[in-house]
Amino acid sequence: MNFIEWLLMPEAPGATIIIMFICVTISLINSSINRLLIAKLVGWEQYRAMQKEIAEHRALSTQALRTQDKKLLEKLKKKESEILSMQKKMARPQLVLFVLSFSYIFVWWFVLGPAYAGNAVAIIPGIGKIDLFWWYFICSFAFGTIASRVLGIMPIE
Repeated sequence: MNFIEWLLMPEAPGATIIIMFICVTISLINSSINRLLIAKLVGWEQYRAMQKEIAEHRALSTQALRTQDKKLLEKLKKKESEILSMQKKMARPQLVLFVLSFSYIFVWWFVLGPAYAGNAVAIIPGIGKIDLFWWYFICSFAFGTIASRVLGIMPIE
């Protein structure tokens, strides 16, 4: 068996590497598009400033609720519409990306599903055999987080 045959096996270890590669590719594409959308739709400086302001508002709200500070609650209530407006503006890039992400269903439907369904695509010591769904989920989460950090994209706080 040559390397290509080994790599294209519909079971571990070939499937393990192929699915990891697909997840890395999709994660880098998603993160790059997200970064581009934030830059075009919001602007990085404004995005970071809004993140900071929303986080401060959330912290003050929590503090005011815990201490039952009525004056602070009233002050925060007045700023709530501005905070909601910021959150909506910050959510636009994620909404566009969410719609785009549905195109990846085709990768599942036409490539991964028929090729790997019903097979163990990875083996994790101490856990055992992992099927397509769980291996893709693990890789997607891990590589998505790494790609976001590498490209400097932080989640909305």
